[in-house]
Amino acid sequence: MRMNRRVAALPAGCALALAASASEGAVQYRAHTMEAIGGHMSAIVDIVRGEVAHTDHLPTHADALAKLAQIVPSVFAKGSEGGDTLPAVWAQPEDFQTKLDAFKDATAKLKAAAQAEEGVGQAVRAVGQACKSCHDEYRAE
Repeated sequence: MRMNRRVAALPAGCALALAASASEGAVQYRAHTMEAIGGHMSAIVDIVRGEVAHTDHLPTHADALAKLAQIVPSVFAKGSEGGDTLPAVWAQPEDFQTKLDAFKDATAKLKAAAQAEEGVGQAVRAVGQACKSCHDEYRAE
């Protein structure tokens, strides 16, 4: 509550600067979250391809992806427009949500496959397809 009084007391220019800063922070946070997803996915691919011997790490990376998939919708909140994210995210929220749901589903299946040590390759491909489907329409490359 105290913060609100301080913001209200600021000159209009300062309040706008704070809003822009918050928006920039949201864009950076989203970028970091998506980079974390990419890092875990890359590590999983390295393991599946046999490029590293850390097969025991696979469930950890798959679990992290599934957990990150749960928070991804929140990093695309209204007011966080910008970065590599195209405006279509906010213009087509139903389609975007469908793609996010597909990503969540695919990461949950990958987590289960990694724990069971069965069907991992197919599950990795499904996550990759979910990522590509969203990036094709909603990410500036």
